[in-house]
Amino acid sequence: MLLTIFTPTYNRANKLENVYNSLKNQISSEYEWLIVDDGSIDNTKKIVEKFINDSLLNVRYIKKDNGGKHTAINFAMQHIDTPLVIIVDSDDLLLP
Repeated sequence: MLLTIFTPTYNRANKLENVYNSLKNQISSEYEWLIVDDGSIDNTKKIVEKFINDSLLNVRYIKKDNGGKHTAINFAMQHIDTPLVIIVDSDDLLLP
């Protein structure tokens, strides 16, 4: 795999489905979507589990203690194996 699309999130369960839908509409599915949950206390985990169970995308979910977006980014970089990375925030959408 060449690309990781990384989404840091904190209590944004209500926004993640929009990102998910925009990722499903991509021409290629040759990427991993890494979601790093920065200690959310809403239903983020439940929403992401639904994405994983749909099996439409290669989704990886990691939850960490809350430390701020910058710590979520640093944490993610330690868990990414692909040469290319793009950060797509929880309120972003990608065109196909």
